[in-house]
Amino acid sequence: ITIMKKQIMALLALAVAQVGLAQEETSATLYGYAKGEFAFDSRQVVAAREGNFIDLASPNATGNNVANFNGWGIESRLGVKVAGPDFFGMKSEALIEGHFFGNNGQTNNFGLRHAYVKLSSDRVEWLVGQYWHPMFVTNVSPGTYNFNAGSPFQPFNRSPQIRFSTKGNARLTLAAITERDFKSFVYGEGSAAKSGLPAFHAQLQFGSDEKFVGGFGANVKFTRNEGAAAKVAHGKTLAAFDFLAYAKVQFTENFAWKIYGNYGQNPSELLQLGSLAYNPVNDDLKNSTTLSLWTEFAGKGSESFEWGIFGGYSQDFGFNINNFAHSTANAYASLAGGNPVSTWRVSPRMGWKSGNTKLGLEFDYTSTTYGYYDSVNKGKLKKLPKDATGDNLRVSLSLTQTF
Repeated sequence: ITIMKKQIMALLALAVAQVGLAQEETSATLYGYAKGEFAFDSRQVVAAREGNFIDLASPNATGNNVANFNGWGIESRLGVKVAGPDFFGMKSEALIEGHFFGNNGQTNNFGLRHAYVKLSSDRVEWLVGQYWHPMFVTNVSPGTYNFNAGSPFQPFNRSPQIRFSTKGNARLTLAAITERDFKSFVYGEGSAAKSGLPAFHAQLQFGSDEKFVGGFGANVKFTRNEGAAAKVAHGKTLAAFDFLAYAKVQFTENFAWKIYGNYGQNPSELLQLGSLAYNPVNDDLKNSTTLSLWTEFAGKGSESFEWGIFGGYSQDFGFNINNFAHSTANAYASLAGGNPVSTWRVSPRMGWKSGNTKLGLEFDYTSTTYGYYDSVNKGKLKKLPKDATGDNLRVSLSLTQTF
């Protein structure tokens, strides 16, 4: 009852914001959407939020070759955007956005998505608060109807951050980021917060959305790992690097192509494959490395019809060390019941729109191969027999109305 009261109060506060928050030089806009979605899966899947947020196909094991049919309304979203008075000559803006996807597994609860204050001038912009991680490039991201937005091929993460960006044809972004909803896979009882350092990100983007956009960047995070091993008994800080590059070509007003890739160490906070291991020979820790790629073609057949096709591939390359121990399964292993070695997906979609309502049909074929970390062969992931590859076909139908 207490949780329900809090949710109702939050909704009322947002509803009142549009009429009650308006003051001199301040205006507020309420926005969001309601979405009903139903999906059929040909087998068990590795997914979050009651199966809605699909990531991988489950391995071939007892009970996994069972079909599922589910329905959800939890993606429905509500937000308020406030344009405030100037702050020392810079335009100010605040945004609070939530949805019923919940946080930390609490499905159906009203959870925070974005909450930030933005200050901008003609040349620069500051963003302070919770928003998409800079590895999630908002203008070069998949348009899938499923809430996962192409995960685990596309980095998926919202985090508290301080972000500075320039404006113009070439745009530089610098950010300091902490972890909250999505946290790194660590050794023992460690965490990124215990390292005493934020993650740092730098990215250069150029071009315009109307024609061509390209960019590249780098990210470094720090995790403090604690365990029974000698060197990490009292904690050891480990750095992990990630690099990205992407592009979008707008061939015509109704046809675009996007491509994105990132290669990095233990990108588990981005909901990608990855892990770390302890090597007792040299008493040290090491991150695994992961490659993720995706591409998408999308367009409009008319004012009322849209289409798209998404494809992605990801592989965990392991550790490149021998004689490791306590290794550790990668970030998805506890959910999947085995270590994903690689996975790929093809996902076509079609949508019919009239006014502010859209009917969406999406097919998602995901294939995932499972294996184990081979300590004799430099900690590389070794594939299990053929029956360790799981293949799932999801067919989903959704109806969405925005406001």
